[in-house]
Amino acid sequence: MSGETPASDAKEIELKLVFDPEHASAVLAHPLLAAGDGAAPGPRVLETKERELLSVYYDTPDDLLRKAGVFLRVRSTGTGYVQTIKTARAESEFLERSEWECDLPTKSYDLSAAAGTALEPLLSDAVREGLGPRFETRFLRRTFLIDDGGSLIEVAVDQGDIVAGEERARVCELELELKSGTAAVLFGLAKRLAETVPLTLSVKTKAERGFDLLDGGEPEFEKALPVDIPPDETCANAFRIAARNCLRQVLANLHGTREGKAEALHQMRVGLRRMRAAVLLFGDVVDSPQRPRIAAELKWIASHLGTARDLDVFSSDIVAPHRAEYPDDPGWKAVEDRVREARAQAQRAAVEATGSARFRMALLDLGAWIEFGDWTHSDNPLAGKPVADYASAKLSRLRRSVVKKGKGLPKLSVAERHRVRIHAKRMRYGSEFFSATFPGKRQAKRCRKSLAALELLQDSLGTLNDIANRQTIFNIGGAGHESGTMPMPKVDPGEEKALMKTAKHAYARFADVKPFWKA
Repeated sequence: MSGETPASDAKEIELKLVFDPEHASAVLAHPLLAAGDGAAPGPRVLETKERELLSVYYDTPDDLLRKAGVFLRVRSTGTGYVQTIKTARAESEFLERSEWECDLPTKSYDLSAAAGTALEPLLSDAVREGLGPRFETRFLRRTFLIDDGGSLIEVAVDQGDIVAGEERARVCELELELKSGTAAVLFGLAKRLAETVPLTLSVKTKAERGFDLLDGGEPEFEKALPVDIPPDETCANAFRIAARNCLRQVLANLHGTREGKAEALHQMRVGLRRMRAAVLLFGDVVDSPQRPRIAAELKWIASHLGTARDLDVFSSDIVAPHRAEYPDDPGWKAVEDRVREARAQAQRAAVEATGSARFRMALLDLGAWIEFGDWTHSDNPLAGKPVADYASAKLSRLRRSVVKKGKGLPKLSVAERHRVRIHAKRMRYGSEFFSATFPGKRQAKRCRKSLAALELLQDSLGTLNDIANRQTIFNIGGAGHESGTMPMPKVDPGEEKALMKTAKHAYARFADVKPFWKA
């Protein structure tokens, strides 16, 4: 490609996997990366290369390009210099990114080559003057050009470092870039590689990780990023945009979850819940034979994270305040120790599950299904229709469900209140997915009011549900206590009354807000 490549043609189609440093030898020794005589069926290695690459990433001191979702890089290949401009919409880009490349005579960037790229509109005089090196990547790249059924794929194994001043972050990545053919083969080859080597799907680019390093290191957790679904987007692409966003949240919090970070685990669970809600919301669009299996795997992943999260909440909301109230009581000390032990056990189970081959394959299957699943090959007429009407109908149905089920909230049973909370959660996620589908100041204001009411309703009903289920988790935490002097967790009737009042108020606010998807 050159710097004059039109934006419509400047596409990089790439799948990224990561591995632990100790598995590097196994990755490189994988049979699929071994050159053969071409007689055996399956993927064939046509060419191999090995190069040391040094890349410098440029931005302004306040990272204006990064904030706009654009990266500027100059790479030394050992035989010359290549300038690359890439888009980086973390909230929606997964396989495809816009990319513009051109050869350079020296290691200095050339802004004249930014004409027609995503960088060009950002090049004010202040940006031009402020551009400077922000960080570097230094790694050994081994590439394998593979013919897989007529599709050409470049497999690149990168090992090295991201360097920002005195700070470093290790790079151990395997990238599959489509050179020609169909993008679906990337997932097939990735799965075959991952069958015998622990490779995990990843969404963070080296550029993102470099800026994380500048910010102090990889964030402990990442909340859901905004979803932008235009009103004229097709239903099929609207689902992909929402699902990619959810997948991003799951993958971005995987490292923190495996490191025992409570908020990362929580955000990973939220990402899974949002993904399940998206599949349900777009059920009429993505209904297919593969869907039940995808749903089952999502449920399996979520089930292995639930106990650890429940114990996190129990520890902070119950054990900590009661330990403070009864600092000398041996019973509560025993509960604290037991909960700590149970939490460690649950965390080990979460780490084991998220490090398993089943988990790694489930992520690849999910990514493949979102992009190229059997639902994309059906003759479903909904898939190609603009999403606005579909979204309006689905949101109206969800809203009616919340309003109907929430009537007489104080008189509802615990199970009935829980169902209201589930429907409120689905309504909230649906509203977040479609918040940009209905533009306009009035629509945006209604959407904000609706989301604020739903969040308050969801939180207050969630706390009421925690109160109702405290005894169950308390018994887990207090198992084995023998002194008989341990006070049971107290449930203040005033607390329940206040929470119910808040829930009623939130429900009334939600019911009063005019739907943002209507004129």
